Amino acid sequence: MKKLLHSEWRLSVMTLQALLGTFIAIFVVQRELNLTFAIGYLTVFAVVVAGNAIYVLYKRKKNNGKGNKNQNHE
Repeated sequence: MKKLLHSEWRLSVMTLQALLGTFIAIFVVQRELNLTFAIGYLTVFAVVVAGNAIYVLYKRKKNNGKGNKNQNHE
């Protein structure tokens, strides 16, 4: 988990931590969770993780393309 906090996936990790913290806080304070809120929150979580995945994959593809141009093939 410590390595994830300093990786490209840190946005997803922070979002997961916020999701779990919010759900735990709601259970402790109100003892119930509104289904509409839970579905909305999970949707936002999915959008953030998907966006982060697209960013990471794009960044890796871009960096691999630069690395291949600088290599000499014999």
